[in-house]
Amino acid sequence: MRRTTVLLAACLLATLTACGGSDDDKPTVSKATDTPSATTKPTPSPSPSKEALRLGDTANVNTGGFSFSAAALAYKDKGVSSPPGMLQDGMKLALVEVKVCNKNDEPIEVSPFVWSLAYEDGVRVEPFHMSGSGLPQPVYPMDAKVRGGDCVRGNVFFEVPEESGRAERVLYSPQDLDEPVEWPVGK
Repeated sequence: MRRTTVLLAACLLATLTACGGSDDDKPTVSKATDTPSATTKPTPSPSPSKEALRLGDTANVNTGGFSFSAAALAYKDKGVSSPPGMLQDGMKLALVEVKVCNKNDEPIEVSPFVWSLAYEDGVRVEPFHMSGSGLPQPVYPMDAKVRGGDCVRGNVFFEVPEESGRAERVLYSPQDLDEPVEWPVGK
């Protein structure tokens, strides 16, 4: 009787371990190791959602049945040209060069509005879409479809106060992610 109870408990535990806790539908983010940064070598990290990314590093994102990569390639907030009269007084233009690649067979849609800048004091600045001559090219497209295996790259623009200082982080926050992917900007 005791042997049967132990065997039954072991089978039940094995079944619960095999069937329980499936996170197949939970979004995941990990640092890509197949596209090393120009300035650093990729290193493994124990926590994929909190991996240290630097500008130029690529993050692999798996969410809602889609697989793609995202990268904040560069940040610039000094000397960014804009057409005359486009910005309000006391404001300057900042930009983040970004790239998203679709790893699926089905197309995905990208938008500049999932990117933002975070400042040390907690302020977050959302982008605004600008186009036209006088802006640093290429401009990141608005609501573009990206076919499987293709990428889209361009500049996302932010209107920030001249005295605000440098942003602390670039954030990528598509709707399905529980928390944003972050790239520290540096000093």
